[in-house]
Amino acid sequence: MLIVIPLIIADAIYWPAFVIATAAAIVASQATISATYSIIKQALALGCFPRVKIVHTSKKFLGQIYIPDINWVLMILCIAVTAGFKNQSQIGNAYGELFLLNSLASSDAK
Repeated sequence: MLIVIPLIIADAIYWPAFVIATAAAIVASQATISATYSIIKQALALGCFPRVKIVHTSKKFLGQIYIPDINWVLMILCIAVTAGFKNQSQIGNAYGELFLLNSLASSDAK
């Protein structure tokens, strides 16, 4: 499979851009996991979610949790989304459409 580097990213800045993009993806994935765990923990506290196993990973820091079942669900959803899109332009189009819908839904325009 031949990988084509866009003309926008010159050869000199390809690797720094690649490292920054990879770091951004790692941060975004950790934020998604943390937010999901937090939402599930709050929903459990309110009785709005079925009981799942919560593992407290630290005795020293409150709120450090791991939920194995949710972790599996997130993994399966990531694989399904990755397999569902055939190429990068479809992923970009879906992101743009969802961003537009989010902007419309959260705007204060009356």
